[in-house]
Amino acid sequence: MAALHVADYLAAEGLIVTRLEAQLADVAGLKILRPADLAGVAELAQHTPAVHVLYGGDVVSTPPTVDQGNYQPLRQRWLVVLAVRNATRTGGGQLTGQQVRESAGPLLSQIIAALGGWRPGQGYGPLVRVAAPAPAYRPGGYGYFPLQYETVLLTRASVD
Repeated sequence: MAALHVADYLAAEGLIVTRLEAQLADVAGLKILRPADLAGVAELAQHTPAVHVLYGGDVVSTPPTVDQGNYQPLRQRWLVVLAVRNATRTGGGQLTGQQVRESAGPLLSQIIAALGGWRPGQGYGPLVRVAAPAPAYRPGGYGYFPLQYETVLLTRASVD
């Protein structure tokens, strides 16, 4: 089922950030960030724990469109990436990523609970989790755990 018209095409970003700030307010030291992409974030300057919210593109439906193509539903994707660091050197965990995963697991559960099925606002369908890239591990005990969500919206209102 398609959602109503959304006036600001990328407004979901701010709504997702606000939701995460409210739902994860009790996580000590957590920052919610809005980078253009993760490629430019250097681990040495990386704050952890952090959640990065990024626009992930769209899945545009091909016909049928509505009103002879005047507007059409699409699925907008939002990438939510948890960054954690655990540089513990005991038991080989830094090499295997075990401690990083142990640090990430509870936070990932909180993010999933905060966003899964939540509707960002009028004009959006509920966030539905879809496939995301695999986690990445970096030297120094850093781990990046992506989750990806889609929401249905319409590109413009009907002219009828």
